[in-house]
Amino acid sequence: MRPLQQLAALILAATALISCQSQTEPPETIVLGRMVTMDPQQPQVSAVAINNGRFSFVGDQASALALRGPATRVIDLQDATAYPGFIDAHLHIAGIGSAQRSLDLTGVSSFNELIDRVATRASTLRTGVVVQGRGWHQSKWLSPPAGHIEGFPTHHSLSKAVPNHPVVLEHANGHSALLNQRAMEQLGIDANTIAPKGGVIAMSDGQPTGLLHETAIGLAAPLQAYDAQTAEELVELAQQHLLSEGITTAHDAGASQVDLAAQWAMARRGDLAMRLYSMVYASDEGALNEWLARGPLINAGDAKLTVRSIKVQADGALGSRTAWLHAPYTDASNTSGVLTYDLDALSALIRDSRADNWQINVHAIGDRANSEVLAVFAPFTTTSSDHRFRIEHAQHLRLNDGSLFAEQGVIASMQPIHLSSDRPWAIDRLGQQRIKEGAYIWRDLLNEGVIVASGTDAPVEPVDPIANFYAAVTRKTLKGIPENGFEPAQKLTRMEALHAMTLAAAYAAFEEQDKGSIEVGKLADLTVLDQDLTTVPETEILNTEVLLTIVGGEVAYQRDETTAP
Repeated sequence: MRPLQQLAALILAATALISCQSQTEPPETIVLGRMVTMDPQQPQVSAVAINNGRFSFVGDQASALALRGPATRVIDLQDATAYPGFIDAHLHIAGIGSAQRSLDLTGVSSFNELIDRVATRASTLRTGVVVQGRGWHQSKWLSPPAGHIEGFPTHHSLSKAVPNHPVVLEHANGHSALLNQRAMEQLGIDANTIAPKGGVIAMSDGQPTGLLHETAIGLAAPLQAYDAQTAEELVELAQQHLLSEGITTAHDAGASQVDLAAQWAMARRGDLAMRLYSMVYASDEGALNEWLARGPLINAGDAKLTVRSIKVQADGALGSRTAWLHAPYTDASNTSGVLTYDLDALSALIRDSRADNWQINVHAIGDRANSEVLAVFAPFTTTSSDHRFRIEHAQHLRLNDGSLFAEQGVIASMQPIHLSSDRPWAIDRLGQQRIKEGAYIWRDLLNEGVIVASGTDAPVEPVDPIANFYAAVTRKTLKGIPENGFEPAQKLTRMEALHAMTLAAAYAAFEEQDKGSIEVGKLADLTVLDQDLTTVPETEILNTEVLLTIVGGEVAYQRDETTAP
């Protein structure tokens, strides 16, 4: 049975529970209003009742109100619309938390502006304190900086402007970093430093430029390290931000040992306000060894934390030309990208983790990375086990490789917002033919019967499920360009885009029985918006705002007490 058919069967089985709706006690909460359920048996309803954190009734308002008791709380959504709690299938919790604290460089339009911002921040810190920032992207600058290397800046102007503070500036895609001279001196990076396997230390005239790519970024770890208390603070910052954007469940795509320890401690104490599906980062040997020894953790802390998957990074990113391609980059014929995780090691990891049914989720952006990962997956997908292996991003595929996803039951975990941000310059990297045949091919994958789950990849992109939805249905930049969208045949319908951020994302985490639709017995997670995404004019989609975020029947975020329902 194909994954899409399997998911449909599971949905139908779950909806059969509706006929058994019964109340042994009055509901704790009743929510009234327009609701898009993602349940094919009753696509829209006007009321739900909630008991013990789950939906106990789904249907019409009169029937729901008939169940009301003296202590029942009633929430009237008025003109707002509710959806199953949005699930972000790929983001980075610690990165989002860190972004709330570090210097935000996402909006800079030139290297000079970046330097000015870093220098201003450094002036507020005592000498020697590390200046951390993230979000810069040289392809989005108005012009390349002086002395650039294939568009990337070097440290020289930055080091001159900020000589007394170590500076570590992470690229928007998370696959590159820029260091100043002070940082390199403290880290011992010089002309003789050898890059780790799968990494690049960019050199010029035999000297380091300050640019680190892929695994070489790890050389800067001593300047970025944080303890358990800080890790918990980052989780708290991240979850409050996510809840304000309507996210009720987040798939943390590669958590380190200290991050996982913080999440587990918070789950035990009841300090997680949202739900996390966290992936053990395979490149963190301490985390990998610890969790392989202890085994998966499922629905811990009142169903707030699950750790049952392992994240592997197989290649880099298009922006840094480190995504692994079958043929050289169109704008850099000297490179085809890099493999960042040994394929034999990936096969061994899958073999050694199958006994505990660990899910394996592999970052693969380039077409060769996807081809090679599918080849490694192949022998492990012929059995009847429900593996639900995932390829994270699946951004650029070789022609006809999409059918292999369906044949092997591999989930495509994709980020529509990347098209809006990257497509204007990605054509320079791949050329017209490769862009048309294999880049961001959501429609082709769905037509093959592949489960496509969507996420934002925050903080690489902003936490914004509405922008993600807009990108999926329009294939435009967030400025509405081009008029008909890039490769418009690959657009998703509005219901398909919603499915990718609800039921498909739940399925990608083995959680479709508990999440992804508004049905009796499922967790009472709701995202309430001031507009109906299924009907609002396209030009108004990006103006949609989150009014309420409800997790387990409790209001976890309310935009404005004077205006929210």
